[in-house]
Amino acid sequence: MEFYKRAPLYLFLVYFLPACTAQTQPALLHTETFEQEVLAYVPQLKEGLTQDKIDYGNRILDEVKSGVKKRAEKFTVADYFNVLSAFLTLNEREENIRLAFQKFKASEGSCEYLVAFKNIVLENEKYDIIQSEFIEAARQCEASQGAAEAFDIKDYIRERKLDRALVERMDYVNTLDQKYRTADGLDAEQHRADKENQRSIDSLYTIYKRYIGRSLVGPRYEVTMWAVIQHAGVDYMEKYLPVVHQAYLDKELEAGPLKMLIDRYYGLRYGYQVFGSQTGFDFKLATEAQKAAIVEQYGL
Repeated sequence: MEFYKRAPLYLFLVYFLPACTAQTQPALLHTETFEQEVLAYVPQLKEGLTQDKIDYGNRILDEVKSGVKKRAEKFTVADYFNVLSAFLTLNEREENIRLAFQKFKASEGSCEYLVAFKNIVLENEKYDIIQSEFIEAARQCEASQGAAEAFDIKDYIRERKLDRALVERMDYVNTLDQKYRTADGLDAEQHRADKENQRSIDSLYTIYKRYIGRSLVGPRYEVTMWAVIQHAGVDYMEKYLPVVHQAYLDKELEAGPLKMLIDRYYGLRYGYQVFGSQTGFDFKLATEAQKAAIVEQYGL
């Protein structure tokens, strides 16, 4: 599952801006100027919107603004997905939420996100407003992908001059990582598959002494090792967090997966997340001081 040119999937990201105090109807956003309006957007206090939600939505939007460097033309599919997530968190007016979804769906690479996040959308009531449209779009993407020419792993390996045994092993790990994950949650079969994958990653790390990333297995599998770590227990995450961090520094992996691992690890270990990527948990947000220290520590 590809996450994540600026971190989307997952997911994601955030910090604090002052909220308006007047409880008025939010302004209607426009298709032609949507990106500029998002860059200037400040959520309005309204009935049912808590300060925690305002903080969380602001953190997501701050990460978007930082990622595009406040330039409207730099928005990518990850940014539109994050804006959608923020608007849902902030109880934005329905017209603005649907416009954010349309912007997301129309952006290049949206099929990858639609398919990857389909189960989360089914499970999380936050997405109820656009759930049916999201699931239908995901099904259309799956049908389109099924009709497309099958991926040829031999061509992939040959064109990139990669090690065949390693790539084929990571392809198996990648398949096993998603094989039994369903909208109903993690079943016993997936738990066993995750344990098998963790043993595989341990074995490969013993051999290579590094993250199995872009230069070893190419872009299709650069997040496979990360996904296994992300789906493991907190002790396993702690073991490999420095390895994933070094992979980011070595440009073997984008910042998005590292941020998501930091959020999952710190959430499970300490009860707070830094970038707001873990929407399915009840992790609180880090304080400004905590966030600043972690951002500096990991060079993000």
